Amino acid sequence: MSRYFAIRVTDPKTNQILVPNLNGKPGFSRVPFSPLVFSYSSLYQGGSPTRLASNNANALRVTFDIPTGFLDAPLANAYFRIYGVSLQEISQGANLNGMNVAIYGGMAKGLPLANPAQIGPLCQGQILQCFGNWVGTSQTLDMYIQAGGSSPASNQVTGSVVTSSTLPAPTTNQNPAGIVFQWQPGQHLTDALVPCIQNVYPQYSVLGTLHQGLVWTGTAVTAVFGKLSQLAGYVRRASINLIGGYAPDTAAYMGVRMSLWNNSIVLQDGTTPTTAKTIYAVDLIGQPTYSEPLEIQVTCTLRGDIKVGAYVTIPQGQLTIGTGAQVGYVPPPPVESINTAKNNIAFQGSYLVTAVRHVGDSRNPSGLAWVTTIDVLTTQPYDANAAVYAQKVLAGQNKSAYQFFIPS
Repeated sequence: MSRYFAIRVTDPKTNQILVPNLNGKPGFSRVPFSPLVFSYSSLYQGGSPTRLASNNANALRVTFDIPTGFLDAPLANAYFRIYGVSLQEISQGANLNGMNVAIYGGMAKGLPLANPAQIGPLCQGQILQCFGNWVGTSQTLDMYIQAGGSSPASNQVTGSVVTSSTLPAPTTNQNPAGIVFQWQPGQHLTDALVPCIQNVYPQYSVLGTLHQGLVWTGTAVTAVFGKLSQLAGYVRRASINLIGGYAPDTAAYMGVRMSLWNNSIVLQDGTTPTTAKTIYAVDLIGQPTYSEPLEIQVTCTLRGDIKVGAYVTIPQGQLTIGTGAQVGYVPPPPVESINTAKNNIAFQGSYLVTAVRHVGDSRNPSGLAWVTTIDVLTTQPYDANAAVYAQKVLAGQNKSAYQFFIPS
């Protein structure tokens, strides 16, 4: 079995890892934090996903549904279930409420086309609710995880060393963060937004580059928000109107989007090209297809190295498999070839990722039981005339254009 998963549950007050049935002791025990220690894993103890013979055929069965998206359009909370747990773990399930959790997944070394380099974090957040269940012969531990749908806790971050004063509960409507955003005339949005975020979430780094035209021209703005998602929605609307004018075209400029990734708050608006991850034909499950206008959906084998706001590239051509590990692409066949459409990928190019959903069932033999579904924009992230296009957009022209732009 090459399907890889690992889940680490940590106490936000002590940063200790909760490990079940340690040395035969029933229930959860606490051990010092180590990047090599997990609460549950598909590997043998001391195994590595990049090393053969590390997969544990007797690993517990897990199922999960983990959606991620931009903070201005939050999705449902992530769900994770573990089968075959002990009665002691079931009875202690409620003790995991409020704990930090990190889930990793992908394909470990084993099957010929498995690529351990695509393993990465599927979800990092807090356990909103954990409960054990015993139905018939099935004993499970179920977790609902807040993974960016609301705000992170203001003084904690998954995997970082914290103290006993760390607040374990995330900010909610009942416990707002108190985010104060101030935007002065002549001030660039980055200069207003970064200090605002760092004042409330000091342990999160702020990453990203925004369009140079996002300079406020009106009177001073002051706004207060209880959650990071509320701030994200306000900033996106304001940036779209600032660049697009009275009747903005979001196909031309998507506005500033915020996302959570690996203990960082990422700011982006599609104007800065980044290195794209490649989705090869051997990764695909079925053809990419339109899910709505200007958006296509790509289903591939589970991988944790693609995040919301990143770019992905679908290469052109047909798949050809040579001897050994040689895998490559050949030019498209002649037009007169039979069944050309069946042998080529329906879409080629680089696209911006707007949503990612991981769905898995480790014991289900179907290829659709261990997948990542990616929603991407079909508009081009940048082109050779981007600087000229940006100037026209700032001047109120070319509202119907599709491509995003980069600053001149």
